Amino acid sequence: MISKTKMWIFRILINLVFGLLLFAILSSADSGDDTGKTERAVKLDPIVVTATKTPQHLKDTPVITNLITRAEIEATGAENIGEVLEHTAGIIIHRDGHGDGVQLQGLDSEYVLILVDGEPQVGRIAGKLDMARLAVENVERIEIVKGATASLFGNAALGGVINIITRKATSPFSVQVSQTFEQNSTFDSRGTVELQRDKLNALLTLSRNHRSPIDLDTSDLTTTIDGYANVTGSARTEYQLTPATSLLFSGQYFTQHQEGISENGPIAFDRRGDIENFSGSLGIAHEFGDSAPGVSPTLLTGKIYATRYDDESTVINRQTTAIDAQNLNIQDLVKGEAQFDTTLWEKHQITLGGEVILENLQSQRITGGERGLLTNSVFVQNVFRPISAFALVIGGRLDNHSEFGTHFSPKLSTLYRMTDDFRVRFSYGQGFRAPDFKNLYLDFTNVTAGYQVLGNPSLRPESSHSWNLGLEYEVFNGLLGRIHVYRNDLQNLIEAERIGQSAAGGSKFAYQNISTAYTEGIDAEAVIGSIGGFTSTVGYAYLRGADKATGLALLNRSTHSGTLKLAYLHANSGFQVDLRGRYASPWGFFDDGDKVLEPEELAPSYWVWNLRASKPLFKIFKASIGCNNIFDFRIPTFYTFTGRSFYGGLALTY
Repeated sequence: MISKTKMWIFRILINLVFGLLLFAILSSADSGDDTGKTERAVKLDPIVVTATKTPQHLKDTPVITNLITRAEIEATGAENIGEVLEHTAGIIIHRDGHGDGVQLQGLDSEYVLILVDGEPQVGRIAGKLDMARLAVENVERIEIVKGATASLFGNAALGGVINIITRKATSPFSVQVSQTFEQNSTFDSRGTVELQRDKLNALLTLSRNHRSPIDLDTSDLTTTIDGYANVTGSARTEYQLTPATSLLFSGQYFTQHQEGISENGPIAFDRRGDIENFSGSLGIAHEFGDSAPGVSPTLLTGKIYATRYDDESTVINRQTTAIDAQNLNIQDLVKGEAQFDTTLWEKHQITLGGEVILENLQSQRITGGERGLLTNSVFVQNVFRPISAFALVIGGRLDNHSEFGTHFSPKLSTLYRMTDDFRVRFSYGQGFRAPDFKNLYLDFTNVTAGYQVLGNPSLRPESSHSWNLGLEYEVFNGLLGRIHVYRNDLQNLIEAERIGQSAAGGSKFAYQNISTAYTEGIDAEAVIGSIGGFTSTVGYAYLRGADKATGLALLNRSTHSGTLKLAYLHANSGFQVDLRGRYASPWGFFDDGDKVLEPEELAPSYWVWNLRASKPLFKIFKASIGCNNIFDFRIPTFYTFTGRSFYGGLALTY
C-alpha cells in the first residue's frame, strides 16, 4: 500500500511536471526558427559600494562581498527581502512572532545593520528588524558584507551589513504590473512606472500583499502565523543639474495591519498590530574636474535622511472584549552626512566623511515614556593599489555616543590576485554595538504570557574582533568556487537574565552584560555557469559558536546549513525553471540550566524545496507557476513554515 503522504507527493510531482510540460510547449511555440540566433550575453563585472563606501568592481574589492542581483531576485519569485536572503549560503532567516530576522556568521539580527541605499532602517522588535516588511519591487541588488569589517558604518554592524540598493529607470517610459495568487489566501500585487527623459530619471513602485492567519496546530486557538495586509510605495528620482552635479530624492512608505490569536490558560486574546513606516532622503553629488582614465573622480556628496516608524499593538480579551494591553511606539531617526572621495598619486583612493544621527523613541514600554540618543561620527579610509594585483584598505570610524562616549572602530582589508582567476582576501575589523532603547529603558509586561522585562541604564556597549579570509577561484570559464573562513570574538554580550517573579505571576528579567562568546565557521559556494542553458549553485556553511565562560553552544544556530539551486533558461523563448532547496541541521532550542544541550532540547533539522517556472508570452506578458515547500515540511513547535503551497502569477510590461 502506498501511504497517503507518498500519494500526495506523487500527485504534486505529476502536477508540477504537467505544468512544466505546458510551459515547455509554449516555449517551443514561441521560439519559432530562432535557434542559433541567440546572442552571447556580455558578462560584466558588477559594481558594489558597501564594502568600502565607494564604487568598486566586485572582483577588485578588497572586502569579501556577497552580491544578489536583480535577475536572481526575480528568479526566486520572492515577495520580500527575507525570502530572497534565505537562498544564500551562510545566511539564515529565523521567523517567529517578531518577524523574519537575519543571522550572519552566527550573529543574530540585532548585530546586523540593515541599510537601504546606505541608510539605516528602524523599527526593531526584540532586537529583530523584520525583513518581511522590505519589498523587492524597487530593488536593483543586495550587497552583503559579513563580520565587523563593515566598521565604517559604525554602531550595530558586528555581524555585518546588508545594503539594499534600489534601482533606476532603464527605459524612456514603461509600466509593469503583476499579480500572484497563492494558497492560504495569499496574494501579491505589484506595479512599477519608469521614466527616463533628458536630465530626469524616475522610478515609482507600489505593492500590496495579503495573507490570512494560519494555524498549523489545531489543538489550541493560538495562530501559528499572524495574518497581514500591507502596502508599500516607493519613489526614486535623480535630476542632473549640471554635467557635474546631480540631485537625488528617494522615499518609501509602508503600512501594515496584522492580526492573530494567543492563549494564556483558559483565556484567549485577539492580537492586533498596525505599522506605519516613512523614510525619505535628499542628496546632492558634485564631481570636481576631469579624472585620468582608470582613476576614480574627486567627488563630494551630501545627504539628509529621515525616517519614522509607528507600531501600535492591542491585546483584546475575547471573553470580555476589553482591551487588556495597548502600546504605541514611535521611533524617529534623522541623519545628516557628508563624504569626500579623491585619488592621490593615482594609487591612493582617499575617503573622508562625517555623520550626525539623532534618534528618539516614544513608548509606554520605556521608563519616562520618551528617550533620545545622539551620535556624531567621522570616518577615514585609504584604498592603496601599488600594483594592479594588490590592494590594501586601512580605515576607521570614530563615534561619539551621547550615552557611552567615544568608540573607535578600525578596519584592515587586503586583496591579492595571485592569477587572473585566483583571488585571496583577508580582513580584520573591530565593531561595537551600543545598547538600544530596549536594553536601556524597557519596562514591559506581557499580559498574555505573564513575564516582565526591564532595561538597565548601567549597561556597557558590546564589542567584537572579526577575522575573515576569503579564497575565490575561477576553475574554468563557467565554474567559480568561493571559500570564506571567519571568526568573531565578542565581549560584554547583553542578555536578559531572570531576577525574580513578575507581578503578573511569570518570570521577571533584566538586561545584563553577562558573557563573552565566539562564532567561527566556513562558508563555501560553487557556481556553475550556463551549460546548455543550465546553471547551478551549491552552498554549504559550517558554524560553531559558544559562550566562553560556560562552554554552552549558542542557541538558535545550526552547525550545518546549505543551499542548492538548479536552473534552466531557454534563451530564445525565455522559458525558465528554478529549483531551490535549503537545509539546516538541528539547533539548540533551549537549555534546562545544566549548560549541556540534550537531544530533547534541540530543534530538528529540515530540508525545504521550492520550484518555480516562468515564461514570456506575446512579448508583453510573463506567466509564472510554482510550489513552495514541495514536501510539506512543518513542525509548528519549532518552525513557522506554512506547509506546501501552490501559486501562479501574471505580469504585464508595456
